[in-house]
Amino acid sequence: MDITKNRIVSLDIAKAICIILVVVGHYIPDSSPEWYKLIHDVIYTFHMPLFMFASGYVYIATKKDIGYGDFLVKKIKRLMIPYFTTSVIVISIKMLTQGNMSVDSPVTWVSYLKMFYLPEAGAFLWFIWALWWMFVLLPIFKTKRSRTILFLICLIIHYIPMTLPKEFCIAQCKNMLVFFTLGAFAFENGFIHKFLKDYSINKVILAIVTFVICEYLYFSDLNTDVLKTTLNILLPYIGILFVIEISKLICKYQEIGKDHIMIIVSMSSYIIYLFHTTFEGFAKAVFRKLPLDSNLWYVFLPEAIVVIAVGVIIPILLHRYVLKRWQLTRTLFGL
Repeated sequence: MDITKNRIVSLDIAKAICIILVVVGHYIPDSSPEWYKLIHDVIYTFHMPLFMFASGYVYIATKKDIGYGDFLVKKIKRLMIPYFTTSVIVISIKMLTQGNMSVDSPVTWVSYLKMFYLPEAGAFLWFIWALWWMFVLLPIFKTKRSRTILFLICLIIHYIPMTLPKEFCIAQCKNMLVFFTLGAFAFENGFIHKFLKDYSINKVILAIVTFVICEYLYFSDLNTDVLKTTLNILLPYIGILFVIEISKLICKYQEIGKDHIMIIVSMSSYIIYLFHTTFEGFAKAVFRKLPLDSNLWYVFLPEAIVVIAVGVIIPILLHRYVLKRWQLTRTLFGL
């Protein structure tokens, strides 16, 4: 496993796995067979906590000593400008196409106003708002001790039921804050950092077995209310560890360079996140025009592979060969 500037490369692999899971999770047509719905449900037990964990970890790993105001300006450029740019593009595409084809989450002219406080272009954009609030909060806690206390507070608050406003995605931020602060805590805690960094086949096997057993119990008829509640609490953490251990396994047996497919996916993960539903939508629209019966598994499976591949590959190409070429597009998409 390659370690560069004290950053775990396997975490980049984990981020690539996670963004692929996001794309898979956002493709769930009515014709989905039961086995695919199960995969979708398993993904949703841990994939966004993993994304938040990785974001918190990388924040601390790459943290620079700059003023709070300058830091927020950087995050406005990185997060909020791309959010509004993507929102305008997606809302406009939906306005132009929804009269002629089926679109997810139809929009109106009012959507251009609502995007300033709701992820109107697509529910998936809640992640950008939530991440923004975390970057507003965490830099206030300037010491390792204060960030540890923050993590413990977030851990307690996470499991206290409360009704929070949907505006500005405050509720989603509350639900994900514990995983972001856990990522920061993991980097700064010597034991956890070493545990995540070091490879051991025993840890890999233990993580796989634990993940499979817990997911099986969660979705099986053996589940009881007590067990379901317990697994609801544990599965996000088990899923995070599972993907990290799988990522370390990949790093162990493959040479990981900048041209490795998983690094390419990881480096383009932000653009994939912003645009995957748009390109998936176009692919789904094409398949709807074809005389195919998607209820047949041998039709559904290749169709799903193509739609998911389009949701990953086209944003990568867009990122590498279009958006990075010009200063304007780099500014608009936080590159």
